[in-house]
Amino acid sequence: MLAKQTMLVKEKFCKIFFTFFFIFFLFSSLASAGIRDELIKKIKTTNTLSFNFEQKIKNKKQTGSCDIKYPKKINCNYNDSFKKRLVSNGKTLVVIQKRYKKILYYYPLKKTPLYFLLDKEYLIKFVSNSIMLETNKKFFQFRIKEDKKELDIFFDKKTLDLKGWKTKDIYKNDVEFLIINQKVNLPVDDKIFKIPSADNL
Repeated sequence: MLAKQTMLVKEKFCKIFFTFFFIFFLFSSLASAGIRDELIKKIKTTNTLSFNFEQKIKNKKQTGSCDIKYPKKINCNYNDSFKKRLVSNGKTLVVIQKRYKKILYYYPLKKTPLYFLLDKEYLIKFVSNSIMLETNKKFFQFRIKEDKKELDIFFDKKTLDLKGWKTKDIYKNDVEFLIINQKVNLPVDDKIFKIPSADNL
């Protein structure tokens, strides 16, 4: 008799536990879906981003400012002694040392991890179908792995603004990029995304 009562208690406990777990999972899924929908809406309505940044490679920190214009355009100026500039016209990404009037690298944009971030349609599709990670109290994170490229993208939990990304450079060093003082949908002149010729640096 006692064994039977113990069995019934265990069965009741299991039912309560699984019911609680199911309800918790359901509400978590609904909350996650709501946040995802808001995030996608924010991405869709974002046409330009202007911001300052801090970039960290190994223990070296760099600062500067960037403008992004969808689709696929970026222009970043670094506050370093080389006056480094990174610019994409939507197809090609180049790295320039303005101080020495030298183009260091030419890349097809599609071959770089930044392509995932700058292609808004790709980003919307990825966010719609991917697992959203919560790495800390401040950020939502999405991890893209494709064609031997990897990019972690971070969004602010409160505002859903893009807050930065993490990837690897051509030397396999971790590159962390943090966005500061972001402004959305300001007018940005297309001229700044033009790839300069070697004679026009």
